Amino acid sequence: MRAVLALLSDNEFHSGEELGRALGVTRAAVWKRLKKLESIGVVVHSVKGRGYRLPSPLELLTEERLRENGLPDSVNLALPFETESTNIDAKDYIVQGNALPLLISVERQTQGKGRRGRQWASGVAKNITLSFVWRFENGPSVIEGLSLAAGVAVARVLKKLGIPNPGLKWPNDIQIDGQKICGILLEMIADQDVCHVVIGIGLNVEMDNAFMTHVDQPWTDLVSRLKTRPSRNYILAELTKELIEVCRLFEDGNGMKHFQHQWQAYDVLFNQPVNVSSVNQKRQGIARGIDQKGALLIEEDGELIALHGGEVSVRRI
Repeated sequence: MRAVLALLSDNEFHSGEELGRALGVTRAAVWKRLKKLESIGVVVHSVKGRGYRLPSPLELLTEERLRENGLPDSVNLALPFETESTNIDAKDYIVQGNALPLLISVERQTQGKGRRGRQWASGVAKNITLSFVWRFENGPSVIEGLSLAAGVAVARVLKKLGIPNPGLKWPNDIQIDGQKICGILLEMIADQDVCHVVIGIGLNVEMDNAFMTHVDQPWTDLVSRLKTRPSRNYILAELTKELIEVCRLFEDGNGMKHFQHQWQAYDVLFNQPVNVSSVNQKRQGIARGIDQKGALLIEEDGELIALHGGEVSVRRI
């Protein structure tokens, strides 16, 4: 599917005969591939006498473009067209003992998961779905607060793209004007003193409304916020470079000292009344930022209480 999508990515008309020659298949085989694209949500316009085209230009992820945008040669790269979950693929990669760090990104993710088991919709070749893997030699204790630092990394990239006001909602949502644009999910594989961390990120670049009908919170994307369509290869390369810097700063076990104040500069809940709920409890108080370990500070009846991640949900009142 990648091959036919690449041929159509220029938004120009291509006849079935032309596509067949380029792919080395019959026109009937071309038609079947186009129907397959439509079955996974890709809109293909068909005009008799002119051929087929996409409704808008499309940029596929390629190693060449990523390296041109500064993705270091030291990062191992996997760019399958489709997978169930990049985080699952990343964990399989770790188990196999392959070289790290690793970046996995796909054009279509069929079973992506967000925090608390929610499904993450990503469409086809429109958004950024990635997993980045780093090996920490000093064990799991050094990564406390890493998901928050990853949020800072995303906010930095959004600023570079021209978004003036990215916000972070504890623990791992990135918003613009109260609308979610990105989510982060960390998973860990620990073996004695060594800890492998998978940082999963889903960033809305150009969302299709049809993919978002089940989403129960306000959302936005980059295309609706920027004057020009941003390059997905540029975004992915910049995100990876920021994540490399984050992971390096966390290796000595004092990572959050570099990011506590940076994170709070983007904090959309600071000094706001909030409801906090988990499986075992519900609280209400005033959000007062985060501590040096990345825990959310809630002032309740004059007392500061530190809340850690996991299955905690925080909502502004």
